[in-house]
Amino acid sequence: MRCRFIALTCTAALLASPAVFAVSRQETSAKQGELKELRGQMDQIKKDLAKTEASRSDAADALKDSETAISEANRVLNELASARELTEAELDRLNQDISRTRKSIEHSQQRLGELLRTRYKAGNVEAWRLLLNQQDPNQVNRDLTYLRYLARSQQQLAGQLQQQLEQLNALAEEIRQKNEALRELAQNKAQQKNSLEEQQARKQALLQQLSQRIDSQRNQLQKLQADEKRLSQLVDRLNAILRQQEAARAREEAKRRALAEKRAREQALAEQRAKQAGKAPPPKPSAPPELVTEVPDSSQAGQRFAALKGKMRLPVKGEITGRFGSSRGEGGSWKGIFIRTGSGQPVHAVASGQVVFSEWLRGFGNLVIVDHGGGYMSLYGANESLLKQTGDAVKAGDALATSGNSGGMGETGVYFEIRQNGRPLDPMSWAG
Repeated sequence: MRCRFIALTCTAALLASPAVFAVSRQETSAKQGELKELRGQMDQIKKDLAKTEASRSDAADALKDSETAISEANRVLNELASARELTEAELDRLNQDISRTRKSIEHSQQRLGELLRTRYKAGNVEAWRLLLNQQDPNQVNRDLTYLRYLARSQQQLAGQLQQQLEQLNALAEEIRQKNEALRELAQNKAQQKNSLEEQQARKQALLQQLSQRIDSQRNQLQKLQADEKRLSQLVDRLNAILRQQEAARAREEAKRRALAEKRAREQALAEQRAKQAGKAPPPKPSAPPELVTEVPDSSQAGQRFAALKGKMRLPVKGEITGRFGSSRGEGGSWKGIFIRTGSGQPVHAVASGQVVFSEWLRGFGNLVIVDHGGGYMSLYGANESLLKQTGDAVKAGDALATSGNSGGMGETGVYFEIRQNGRPLDPMSWAG
C-alpha cells in the first residue's frame, strides 16, 4: 500500500507541473518503468539482507523495530501537520468570503429598504395629486406596478445572496469537521509515538543490561569489519542497478574530467613558471574547521556532484568527533565522518539526486543513501527518523532524516559517507 501511495503521489506531482506536457508518453512510461524496476530490485535486496540477518545474533538488533516504527510515526506526523496547515489556510480564506458576503447582503437589504420607503412616499404623493389634478389613473397604476417589479427584483437578489451565505456556511462547517478529523489523527499518532518511545525506552533498558555483551562485541574488529562489508555489498549492488542508467552520463563526465585535467595541467605549468620567475606559489588551503556551522540549501540544487568538491556543505550542524581514516575506539578506522549534534535535528541532502535506500541496516541504524549520478553516492546513518523513501527525488538542502543514535551508536548525531563507484572518499576534502 505504501508503494502504491508513493506512486500515486509522484504521478499527481508530475501532472501538476506545466513542464510535464512537453514530455512524450513514451518517456513518461520509460521513467515509470525504471522506477518500478528499481523498487523491485530493492525489494529483492531487502529479502537477501533479511536472510543474512536471520542467521546472526546481535543484542543491538532489539532496537530495530522500535526505531523503525518511531521513524515512520514522525514522518506521518510531519505530513499531517502540513495537511492541517493547508486546511486551516483554506478555512481562513472561506471565512473571509463569508464575511464579505454578509456585508454584501446587509448593503443590499439597506438599499432595498431605502428604495421601498422612498418609492412608497413618492407613490402616495402622486396618488393625491392625481385625484386633485384629475390626471390619468392608468399612468399611476403603471408607476405602482413598476415599483412592485423593482421590489420583487431586490427581494430575489437578497434571496440569492442569502442562499450563497448558507452554502458558504455549509462548506465552512465541512472544513471544520475535516480539520477536527486531522487533529484527532494527529493526536492518535502522537499517542502511538509516545507508546513507541516507551517501548524503545524499555528496550534501551534491556540493552543497558546487556552492555557488557555489547561492549565485548563492539571491541571486536571482526564485528566492525562485518558491518563495513555489509554496507559495501549494499552499495555495490546499488551501483550495479544504476550502472546502465549512468552509461550516457559517464561519457559526459569523462569529457568534463579530461577538461578538468587539462586545466589542472595548465595550472601546474603556470605555477611552475611562476616558481621559476621567483614568485611564491599560491597558499595551500587551511585545514577544515572542527565545527560544522553551515548546512546545504537550495542554492546548490541541480549542480553536478563533482562540481561541488571544495565547496560542499555538510548535512548537519555540529562537532566532528570521528574523521575519515582515523582510528575508532572499537577498532578499525572511520570510512566517513561522525558529526555530533542534538537529537531530532534535520539532516539535509548535500546535493540533488534520488533516494535509492531508506531502511534500517545493522551497524548503521536508520540509513539513507542518495544517488547523485556519475557513480557518486552520499550515505547518512544513525538517524532517529527517515523522512524520505526509496524512489523519492531530492534537491540539495532537502531534509532527508532527523539526527539520532539508532543502530546502537555511542553518540547522538549523524554518520556521513561519500562514495564513488563503491570506494569511500574523505568528506572533509569536499567540504567548503
